[in-house]
Amino acid sequence: MDNFIRLTLHGRRTVLAAHPVSRECFKQYLRETDQPTPLFLTRPEPSSNPVTYVSQVDALAYCRWLGAHEGRTYRLPSMSELQEALGEAANEGISPDFWPHTYGQLPELRGGLKPVYLCEWTLETETIEQPSGRPPRILGSIFYPPWLREGSNATHAEAHLLATEGYSFVTFRVAHE
Repeated sequence: MDNFIRLTLHGRRTVLAAHPVSRECFKQYLRETDQPTPLFLTRPEPSSNPVTYVSQVDALAYCRWLGAHEGRTYRLPSMSELQEALGEAANEGISPDFWPHTYGQLPELRGGLKPVYLCEWTLETETIEQPSGRPPRILGSIFYPPWLREGSNATHAEAHLLATEGYSFVTFRVAHE
């Protein structure tokens, strides 16, 4: 990992990767941990594109693997760290593609193409207790970039998705102290 953003939030210093984990880095993790390569990673896309379809659970496993590999403790960034990082990226002269706000294209309802906007997994989770002794549902928080909220009445920059599922519009980056 070579490009980082340094933050100080509430007196705590944090370092965030300037870019989400790439498809190639995630494939390296799968190879080195003897896991099969999922179908979504065999599609012909640039290896430098952000990896998607990775659950929050798998993103956390990647953080543990990378930390063991590099001798440091990695984790997912918090919601507040990602919000702060958007501003700091510009201050530190980090490339404007710090946030991969568009990735690929989807067809519009009436033809043409529209961009796919990416969100990112965060460290936060929420446990929803279930009735009748069923196991609780674990929801992971995703951070929405500001341009997805423009013109809306949204007061939060987050949503909750099943932490065990991967989604085509969710990627992740790593952080460390």
